[in-house]
Amino acid sequence: MKGVLEQSAQALMLRGIVAIIFALMLIVVPGVTLAAGAFSFVMLFGVYALVDGLSTLWGAIRKREGHWVLMVLVGAVSVVAGIFALANPVVFGTLTLAIMINLFAFKAIIGGGLEIISAFRLREEIDNEWLLGISGFVSLVFGLLLLFNTFETVATLLLIVPFYLLVTGVMQIALGMKVRSWRDELGKAQV
Repeated sequence: MKGVLEQSAQALMLRGIVAIIFALMLIVVPGVTLAAGAFSFVMLFGVYALVDGLSTLWGAIRKREGHWVLMVLVGAVSVVAGIFALANPVVFGTLTLAIMINLFAFKAIIGGGLEIISAFRLREEIDNEWLLGISGFVSLVFGLLLLFNTFETVATLLLIVPFYLLVTGVMQIALGMKVRSWRDELGKAQV
Protein backbone atom coordinates (compact mmCIF):
# COMPACT_ATOMS: atom_id res chain seq x y z
CA MET A 1 0.00 0.00 0.00
CA LYS A 2 2.89 2.39 0.79
CA GLY A 3 4.24 1.86 -2.71
CA VAL A 4 0.98 2.95 -4.31
CA LEU A 5 0.92 6.25 -2.47
CA GLU A 6 4.68 6.77 -2.73
CA GLN A 7 4.67 6.73 -6.53
CA SER A 8 1.41 8.62 -6.89
CA ALA A 9 2.35 11.92 -5.20
CA GLN A 10 2.57 13.63 -8.57
CA ALA A 11 -0.72 12.11 -9.75
CA LEU A 12 -2.46 13.28 -6.57
CA MET A 13 -1.13 16.79 -6.97
CA LEU A 14 -2.05 16.89 -10.68
CA ARG A 15 -5.58 15.71 -9.91
CA GLY A 16 -5.87 18.33 -7.19
CA ILE A 17 -4.64 21.14 -9.42
CA VAL A 18 -7.00 20.17 -12.25
CA ALA A 19 -9.92 19.92 -9.80
CA ILE A 20 -9.19 23.41 -8.42
CA ILE A 21 -8.83 24.92 -11.92
CA PHE A 22 -12.11 23.30 -12.95
CA ALA A 23 -13.82 24.62 -9.80
CA LEU A 24 -12.45 28.14 -10.28
CA MET A 25 -13.61 28.21 -13.88
CA LEU A 26 -17.10 27.24 -12.74
CA ILE A 27 -17.00 29.93 -10.03
CA VAL A 28 -15.48 32.73 -12.13
CA VAL A 29 -17.59 32.23 -15.25
CA PRO A 30 -20.85 30.68 -14.04
CA GLY A 31 -22.86 32.98 -16.30
CA VAL A 32 -20.91 31.83 -19.33
CA THR A 33 -21.25 28.24 -18.19
CA LEU A 34 -25.00 28.60 -17.69
CA ALA A 35 -25.49 30.74 -20.82
CA ALA A 36 -23.62 28.24 -22.95
CA GLY A 37 -25.69 25.54 -21.30
CA ALA A 38 -24.56 21.97 -21.14
CA PHE A 39 -21.93 22.43 -23.85
CA SER A 40 -19.38 24.34 -21.78
CA PHE A 41 -20.07 22.26 -18.68
CA VAL A 42 -19.66 19.05 -20.67
CA MET A 43 -16.40 20.29 -22.22
CA LEU A 44 -15.00 21.24 -18.79
CA PHE A 45 -16.20 17.92 -17.40
CA GLY A 46 -14.63 16.06 -20.32
CA VAL A 47 -11.21 17.63 -19.74
CA TYR A 48 -11.41 17.05 -16.00
CA ALA A 49 -12.60 13.44 -16.35
CA LEU A 50 -9.91 12.66 -18.93
CA VAL A 51 -7.03 14.08 -16.85
CA ASP A 52 -8.37 12.58 -13.63
CA GLY A 53 -8.89 9.18 -15.25
CA LEU A 54 -5.46 9.10 -16.89
CA SER A 55 -3.71 10.04 -13.66
CA THR A 56 -5.71 7.41 -11.77
CA LEU A 57 -4.81 4.76 -14.37
CA TRP A 58 -1.16 5.80 -14.32
CA GLY A 59 -0.99 5.56 -10.53
CA ALA A 60 -2.80 2.22 -10.35
CA ILE A 61 -0.98 0.45 -13.17
CA ARG A 62 2.45 1.68 -12.19
CA LYS A 63 2.67 -0.20 -8.88
CA ARG A 64 -0.15 -2.76 -9.05
CA GLU A 65 -0.65 -2.95 -5.28
CA GLY A 66 -3.67 -2.84 -3.02
CA HIS A 67 -6.95 -2.22 -4.83
CA TRP A 68 -5.22 -1.41 -8.09
CA VAL A 69 -7.68 -3.33 -10.28
CA LEU A 70 -10.59 -1.35 -8.87
CA MET A 71 -8.63 1.88 -9.36
CA VAL A 72 -7.99 0.86 -12.99
CA LEU A 73 -11.75 0.43 -13.38
CA VAL A 74 -12.42 3.86 -11.81
CA GLY A 75 -9.78 5.46 -14.04
CA ALA A 76 -11.09 3.72 -17.16
CA VAL A 77 -14.67 4.86 -16.48
CA SER A 78 -13.41 8.41 -16.04
CA VAL A 79 -11.35 8.28 -19.26
CA VAL A 80 -14.25 6.84 -21.27
CA ALA A 81 -16.62 9.49 -19.90
CA GLY A 82 -14.10 12.23 -20.69
CA ILE A 83 -13.47 11.03 -24.24
CA PHE A 84 -17.18 10.62 -24.93
CA ALA A 85 -17.93 14.08 -23.52
CA LEU A 86 -15.20 15.71 -25.62
CA ALA A 87 -16.03 13.78 -28.79
CA ASN A 88 -19.81 14.32 -28.60
CA PRO A 89 -20.44 17.35 -26.37
CA VAL A 90 -23.89 18.17 -27.71
CA VAL A 91 -25.11 14.57 -27.61
CA PHE A 92 -23.46 14.00 -24.25
CA GLY A 93 -24.90 17.22 -22.85
CA THR A 94 -28.45 16.94 -24.09
CA LEU A 95 -29.13 13.22 -23.99
CA THR A 96 -26.96 12.01 -21.16
CA LEU A 97 -26.94 14.60 -18.39
CA ALA A 98 -28.38 11.98 -16.04
CA ILE A 99 -25.71 9.49 -17.12
CA MET A 100 -22.98 12.09 -16.58
CA ILE A 101 -24.28 12.85 -13.11
CA ASN A 102 -24.54 9.15 -12.26
CA LEU A 103 -21.04 8.41 -13.62
CA PHE A 104 -19.68 11.30 -11.60
CA ALA A 105 -21.61 10.01 -8.56
CA PHE A 106 -20.33 6.43 -8.89
CA LYS A 107 -16.78 7.64 -9.47
CA ALA A 108 -17.01 9.80 -6.34
CA ILE A 109 -18.53 6.97 -4.27
CA ILE A 110 -16.02 4.30 -5.36
CA GLY A 111 -13.03 6.65 -5.21
CA GLY A 112 -14.13 8.08 -1.85
CA GLY A 113 -14.64 4.63 -0.38
CA LEU A 114 -11.19 3.52 -1.54
CA GLU A 115 -9.61 6.67 -0.09
CA ILE A 116 -11.29 6.03 3.29
CA ILE A 117 -10.12 2.40 3.28
CA SER A 118 -6.58 3.48 2.33
CA ALA A 119 -6.52 6.13 5.07
CA PHE A 120 -7.62 3.54 7.61
CA ARG A 121 -4.95 1.07 6.47
CA LEU A 122 -2.21 3.72 6.42
CA ARG A 123 -2.96 5.25 9.83
CA GLU A 124 0.05 3.60 11.44
CA GLU A 125 2.38 3.98 8.46
CA ILE A 126 2.16 7.70 7.64
CA ASP A 127 1.28 10.94 9.40
CA ASN A 128 -1.72 13.00 8.37
CA GLU A 129 -3.55 10.11 6.74
CA TRP A 130 -6.68 11.99 7.78
CA LEU A 131 -6.23 14.15 4.65
CA LEU A 132 -6.93 11.09 2.56
CA GLY A 133 -9.81 10.12 4.82
CA ILE A 134 -11.44 13.57 4.63
CA SER A 135 -11.03 13.68 0.87
CA GLY A 136 -12.63 10.24 0.65
CA PHE A 137 -15.48 11.21 2.97
CA VAL A 138 -16.26 14.37 0.99
CA SER A 139 -16.21 12.38 -2.26
CA LEU A 140 -18.41 9.65 -0.81
CA VAL A 141 -21.01 12.07 0.54
CA PHE A 142 -21.01 14.10 -2.68
CA GLY A 143 -21.47 10.94 -4.77
CA LEU A 144 -24.34 9.71 -2.61
CA LEU A 145 -26.07 13.10 -2.79
CA LEU A 146 -25.76 13.11 -6.57
CA LEU A 147 -26.91 9.51 -6.86
CA PHE A 148 -30.08 10.13 -4.89
CA ASN A 149 -30.97 13.19 -7.01
CA THR A 150 -30.71 15.68 -4.18
CA PHE A 151 -29.68 18.30 -6.71
CA GLU A 152 -32.19 18.36 -9.52
CA THR A 153 -31.16 21.37 -11.56
CA VAL A 154 -28.03 22.11 -13.52
CA ALA A 155 -27.78 25.53 -11.85
CA THR A 156 -27.71 23.93 -8.39
CA LEU A 157 -25.26 21.31 -9.62
CA LEU A 158 -22.99 24.07 -10.90
CA LEU A 159 -23.01 25.61 -7.42
CA ILE A 160 -22.23 22.34 -5.63
CA VAL A 161 -19.64 20.88 -8.02
CA PRO A 162 -17.12 23.74 -7.53
CA PHE A 163 -17.31 23.34 -3.75
CA TYR A 164 -16.71 19.60 -4.02
CA LEU A 165 -13.83 20.09 -6.46
CA LEU A 166 -12.20 22.81 -4.34
CA VAL A 167 -12.30 20.69 -1.18
CA THR A 168 -11.06 17.50 -2.82
CA GLY A 169 -8.51 19.40 -4.92
CA VAL A 170 -6.97 21.03 -1.85
CA MET A 171 -6.98 17.71 0.01
CA GLN A 172 -5.34 15.89 -2.92
CA ILE A 173 -2.61 18.53 -3.25
CA ALA A 174 -1.98 18.46 0.52
CA LEU A 175 -1.87 14.66 0.49
CA GLY A 176 0.43 14.66 -2.56
CA MET A 177 2.81 17.04 -0.77
CA LYS A 178 2.68 14.88 2.36
CA VAL A 179 3.35 11.73 0.33
CA ARG A 180 6.29 13.46 -1.37
CA SER A 181 7.81 14.46 2.00
CA TRP A 182 7.08 10.99 3.36
CA ARG A 183 8.89 9.49 0.35
CA ASP A 184 11.85 11.80 0.97
CA GLU A 185 11.94 10.80 4.65
CA LEU A 186 11.79 7.13 3.65
CA GLY A 187 14.71 7.66 1.25
CA LYS A 188 16.82 9.29 4.00
CA ALA A 189 16.05 6.44 6.41
CA GLN A 190 17.28 3.86 3.90
CA VAL A 191 20.62 5.60 3.28
